[in-house]
Amino acid sequence: MKKQSETEKTVEPDSLLAQKDKRINELEKEMRELRRALEEVQRSSQAKTEFLVSMGHEIRTPMNGIMGMTNLVLETELGSEQRRQLEMVNTSGDRLLDVVNDILDFCKMESGALQLNHEDFKLTDSLDCDLYLLKLSAKQKNIDLVYQVGRDVPEFLNSDPDRLVQVLVNLVNNAIKFTEKGTIKVLAEHLGDDDQGRIILKFSVADTGIGISEDKQKIITDSFKQDYSEYSGKFWGGGLGLTISAQLVHLAGGEIGLESESGEGATFWFTWTFNKTAKQAAKTESPGISEESTQDITYKFENMRVLLAEDEPISRILIETLLQQVGLSVTALENGRQALDEAKEGDYHAILMDVQMPIMDGLEATRKIRAHETIHGGHVPIIALTAHAMHGDREKCLQAGMDEYLTKPLSKAALYDVLHHYLTSYALVVDEDPESRQEIVEFLIESGWQVSLAETGRSAMYEASLTHFDLVIIDIGQESGDGAEMAKVIRRLEEYSGRRSLILGLRSDAALDEFLQACLDSGVDGFISRPLDLEALRDQIDHHTG
Repeated sequence: MKKQSETEKTVEPDSLLAQKDKRINELEKEMRELRRALEEVQRSSQAKTEFLVSMGHEIRTPMNGIMGMTNLVLETELGSEQRRQLEMVNTSGDRLLDVVNDILDFCKMESGALQLNHEDFKLTDSLDCDLYLLKLSAKQKNIDLVYQVGRDVPEFLNSDPDRLVQVLVNLVNNAIKFTEKGTIKVLAEHLGDDDQGRIILKFSVADTGIGISEDKQKIITDSFKQDYSEYSGKFWGGGLGLTISAQLVHLAGGEIGLESESGEGATFWFTWTFNKTAKQAAKTESPGISEESTQDITYKFENMRVLLAEDEPISRILIETLLQQVGLSVTALENGRQALDEAKEGDYHAILMDVQMPIMDGLEATRKIRAHETIHGGHVPIIALTAHAMHGDREKCLQAGMDEYLTKPLSKAALYDVLHHYLTSYALVVDEDPESRQEIVEFLIESGWQVSLAETGRSAMYEASLTHFDLVIIDIGQESGDGAEMAKVIRRLEEYSGRRSLILGLRSDAALDEFLQACLDSGVDGFISRPLDLEALRDQIDHHTG
């Protein structure tokens, strides 16, 4: 017995080792199968995302033509019945576009690509236009729509204004849908700062509609926490819009909820976390352009040439018409190769470039235009036109060398706003002397410049890091900064942007030749002497820019 026991002891470790190896092999096989299954799911998800992106493009392109041409016809003289029918077409187009946008956003949610952009913006400017349009919609049902921004809410904030407005518009639209009489109130309140110094605002949309019973409230609040609620569409909107709104609020570090009693109206609320703006609120802002202010735009765009590259014929005619309405001279082409050749030969103030085109797409054409400019100098603003609206598309356009990005269907106001920004000359003035500063600013504004002020050399360098200025006037004798150093920093920044500013130094007659030469070596293009000779300033600008 003893001998048998010893034999068993010698065999047992080998048996256990074999079992262990077998189990490891089984686990490795299971892991390989799981990885294959995961890869298959990821491929399937990616294929669905690419399909939806492609379908979004295919839908947006004809929608751009339908809605754009409808708006153009609505601006002509029409009979009352014709106008009513076309307005119905336009409304249906808007609704279809909302559905397409919701589907694309839902696709982003599923792929984890739904993200917020961050930029400085003025809250009231972002709310005014969309809430005004909703106010007209409410008025058709004899409902008053009012909104109020608390006095302690900061004027300037940093977050994604488009996504913030998207959430508010969705909630207000639903409130209008379920309210037959009374008032809808939109309120923005400041709740204070969090422990990271970020600003927290609370937005509320309160209506006097039918209200929501407790059981239906639970369905809706549950949908805030889910990817999709099959029930939400029965009680509150289309379902997707509500789910997407909740996801956007969560991305912004906030919460969303509702308070209601059946028959007593409903209040939907959400909080949103904002970064503090990096720009000073006192900085002169470029004014927005409304669709009604075309006379001013025509004056600003006189004698300016735009190159348009768009392969879709109806979209090309539409955009060309919109550009000509504001006094622009337009050369319209149908592919990137033609745009590249024309950009090399022509003298254009801006290029509107469709991204998807035959022969050569807009991204490749832009890269080749930028390569040409690297050798021959210059920088023409290139604005992307695309029906794509997925996360990362904007970044691809900017990486290719484009300056801005517009999605189709085009908003006329957004198009004019972008053109105004890139076709207007911007100047930065750094002058500690109040009298000469006032003279320079008045002269530049009267000459059509948009002017920003910086009190010190440090703030001037900061402003130049945020915005490209066509003209920079520096008081090179100011005590708080070195004009040569400012010019040097601006020139270093230009190595990344590819755009060059005209830098003029404001000098005194007592300035030493060695100091002036140091300024020239640092990148200053010329000088203006005190006392000011504004005609000499005009000559300097014309000489360097003409």
